[in-house]
Amino acid sequence: MISKPEDISGAQPVKRIGDDQPLKGTPNESFQTYMDKAAQQATPAQKPPAVSPFDLAHGGTPVTQGANIDTLLTQAKSAQTTLGDISSQLNTKNLKLKQSQRYILRNKLGDANSMLKAANVKAGGEIPPPPTASTSGGIIGKFLDFVSEGQSHVNAIQKQLVAMKEKGDNLNPADFLGMQLKLGHAQQEIEYASIMLSKAVEDMKMLFNIQL
Repeated sequence: MISKPEDISGAQPVKRIGDDQPLKGTPNESFQTYMDKAAQQATPAQKPPAVSPFDLAHGGTPVTQGANIDTLLTQAKSAQTTLGDISSQLNTKNLKLKQSQRYILRNKLGDANSMLKAANVKAGGEIPPPPTASTSGGIIGKFLDFVSEGQSHVNAIQKQLVAMKEKGDNLNPADFLGMQLKLGHAQQEIEYASIMLSKAVEDMKMLFNIQL
């Protein structure tokens, strides 16, 4: 005998778990409301708009927060110090450079001097006259001339920046950025040349010790 199915007309509708209960720690807040808030909190904060070169040229936001004339003076001083190191390395007795080293040194120092000259123009300084030819002569003398030219540009840059600082003058943001970039490029080239010369001096000293 087949039994009659039970009367299910009074059955309760199925509910999703959490719909009828507030979340722990959030009284009277439904699951959906909680998820909406979580999604809003997960949205990353908007980044500030980037500053374009056009904005800089028209007096926009400074390139680097806190950067000032002292920043440029520090860069110029660093370049001056490294040029002095190169001069000392070139004056090493019996220094011989390979053809490849001469090529690199000529390019690096020449490029650095071009950047220093451009930075001097940005600062509004006077372009120094070409340095007097070195009395050393030869290939080493030519490299010493490169160094003297670079030091002349650095001295002119520092002189102009110090004068501006004493008067309370400032560069406009576009010129400031240009000087930072050109001084930074010059520093890189000068440091590369110094490291290469240092290696050449070490190799020469090691060779002399072996021969002795």
